[in-house]
Amino acid sequence: MSKYICYLFFLIFLMLSCTSVQEDPLPVVKMTPPIELKKYPDGFNFYVISDLGKNGHKNQQLMANQMAGLSARIDPKFIVSCGNNFQGTGVQSVEDPLWKSDFEKVYKKSALQVDWFPVLGNHDYKGNSQAEIDYSGISIRWRFKSRYYTFVRKINDSVSARFIFLDTAPLIDEYYQNQDYPDIANQDSSRQIAWLKAVLANSKEKWKIVFGHHPIFSSSPRHGNSPELIQRIKPILEKYKVQLYISGHNHDIQHLKEKSGKIDYLITGAGSEKRPCATNELSLFSKSASAFSAVTFHGDSVRYAFVNINGQTEYSFERSFK
Repeated sequence: MSKYICYLFFLIFLMLSCTSVQEDPLPVVKMTPPIELKKYPDGFNFYVISDLGKNGHKNQQLMANQMAGLSARIDPKFIVSCGNNFQGTGVQSVEDPLWKSDFEKVYKKSALQVDWFPVLGNHDYKGNSQAEIDYSGISIRWRFKSRYYTFVRKINDSVSARFIFLDTAPLIDEYYQNQDYPDIANQDSSRQIAWLKAVLANSKEKWKIVFGHHPIFSSSPRHGNSPELIQRIKPILEKYKVQLYISGHNHDIQHLKEKSGKIDYLITGAGSEKRPCATNELSLFSKSASAFSAVTFHGDSVRYAFVNINGQTEYSFERSFK
């Protein structure tokens, strides 16, 4: 009898071994050459990326490699980071090891040794936000001179673009109610809004591009629209005919536009980790994908392209300055 029992247990063991669920291996990302984006003879190019700071993991290093590879074709003049430059709790000082592990060692290829123009995100405010500005005195490429700032670049002999960088976290009410953001209470949001109005009112440039960490409109199931920015920032952008508002925060890529609106709202928020996405009535494109943006001005038009970790264009569109 005991012999039959042992045999029965052996059969059960075999059945369980054959039917047990095996853990899927980690996905292998095939590194392909960067896509062939058309290179305009008079093109002025730059990159946008945001929500970084994963020690090269969560696709961050793969993205950096593709950015460097594509640079040989389109030669970006600078790189914009739309905030959350360091995930988690930000940096504590200009000597924080995260500067090496999350930035310097990841974006180390020669093609990425261009000027970086960042803004602050909510995670940056969890640490020493001033240290991110002070690091500009140490790094020759980290060009973060103030919490909000602007500059102008000539696109060609007859066209110029004004680039405006906002500090959006102090414009969002919820951060004032949370002790995890110690530097928020020290900011003067009214002063920043007055500054934005003055900059745009005096801007004579054909192109006006505004960057911030938080989206104005978003279809993200985790972080949707920003009511405070809709109320306080959107009317200013509309009044002074801003063409693009570019942000991060959502770990996905999106293009949104109001039916009767003139502003294109772009979200390039998956510089490393991605999250599930969704769509709404303003969505022209939405996808859960780690990607950066390659932006090209040529004459009176601009091309905006989301490029993924395989060097493929997920989506692109062109528009005129009008």
